[in-house]
Amino acid sequence: MKGSWLELHDLVFHGVVTVDTAAGPKRVLKFSATAVRIRDLKMSVPIGPQIQHIDAAPGSTSTLRGDDITMYVESLTGTLSSVENIPTPPLLRLHLTPDTVPEWLYDTIGQLGPTLQLSLNDADIDQTGQTGGELTVPGIHGYGTPH
Repeated sequence: MKGSWLELHDLVFHGVVTVDTAAGPKRVLKFSATAVRIRDLKMSVPIGPQIQHIDAAPGSTSTLRGDDITMYVESLTGTLSSVENIPTPPLLRLHLTPDTVPEWLYDTIGQLGPTLQLSLNDADIDQTGQTGGELTVPGIHGYGTPH
C-alpha cells in the first residue's frame, strides 16, 4: 500500500509479534487504529501468476474506519509530517521493520497514553494482514499485471 500522505488516528503500537502465513510464520509489527486516511492510494497484491492492483482516483483520499482496525506490518516507511497534529519539519524519514524498531518506539509502549495521532508523507506500508475496518476508495480502479 502506497500513498503520498498517510494519517493514522488513535494509533497504538503493540510491538513485534509472529503471525502464521501461507508461507510460514512471519515476524511483523502490530498496530491498531480507529481510522486510517491515505491520499493517492495504490495497493498491489500478488495472486498466483498475477499482481492485482487497486488504485484510487489521483488526488483523492481513501479511508479505513472502524473501532477494531489491526494492522500486521512488515515495514512502514515515510517522512514524518506531524505527531499529535503538530506539524514536524520534513527531516525524519522513518523505516520501521520488526528488525529495525528503534528503542525510543519500544520505550513508548504503555508510556504515551492510550493513543497517538501520526502523519507521514510519501508513505509505503507492506502489510502481511489486517483485520477490521471498512475501506472506502474514491474512483477505484482495479487491474492485473503479470507477476
